[in-house]
Amino acid sequence: MKRMQIVLTTLFTAATLVAAVACHSTAQAQAKMDAQPMVKLTDPCPIKAENWRGRAFYEILFMFRQPDGGGIGNYFNSLSNDLPAPNEEMDARFRALSAETLMQEYGGNGVFFNGPRRLVANTVSGMSWDGCKQRVIAGIPLNLDGIFEVPNLEKFASGKMPTYAPMVSKRTSSFVFHAGETVYELITPEGAVYTMFSLSLKIDPNNTIENLPTLGKRLTLPKGWQFRSRKLDKELNLTAVADSNPPNTVVLDQFEGNYQYNADASAKK
Repeated sequence: MKRMQIVLTTLFTAATLVAAVACHSTAQAQAKMDAQPMVKLTDPCPIKAENWRGRAFYEILFMFRQPDGGGIGNYFNSLSNDLPAPNEEMDARFRALSAETLMQEYGGNGVFFNGPRRLVANTVSGMSWDGCKQRVIAGIPLNLDGIFEVPNLEKFASGKMPTYAPMVSKRTSSFVFHAGETVYELITPEGAVYTMFSLSLKIDPNNTIENLPTLGKRLTLPKGWQFRSRKLDKELNLTAVADSNPPNTVVLDQFEGNYQYNADASAKK
């Protein structure tokens, strides 16, 4: 699949968008497809999730077809919200969600489930919208965290996101890793370092934060790529600014772990 440039205008969705999708095919559904995103990005509110390393979070994306064949939509994320049940129960609720049912309730022509996920950073802060008004789905409290766009909705819906390929992610966020934590990193053939900030259980439910020490043995890296882990001797603050130039980039591994470009890290240990 050819590389798709994805423009993301806020917080956490960087790469792992295609987890599940259903598309309307009826005339009634087509009328909804050309609608604008359900919620505009107004009434910003800061969010912060402290001491979240290993904790669950979830993301649901509602896609709308545009007249030119592209797609635009909102994404809703649970990060920073307390969950009403243990991780395993919340994972089961999330996996049981029906894209068709959600489209009937909220509109749109595609629903994407991103996760279940676990945060690898200790703390994250960023910006949500709509006054942090929550959309609660299957007991999962979600905030509006942004708008995303894709140039070709059909291609996006039918394929997988590219792995081991830098992608643009425009957002303002800060991921903090405490001194003494172990971080996991990918290094490109050119020597750019990408630091993991979240992992996914979608492809491999056993890809837990407890099993990250074995991740290097489980990855199949492209030629020239490297994987490493290192223990921090001081706090690491991994930041992104929405209007930075060059833009912030992220990379996915084969298990849909998210890694952000770390300009302060050296390819040399």
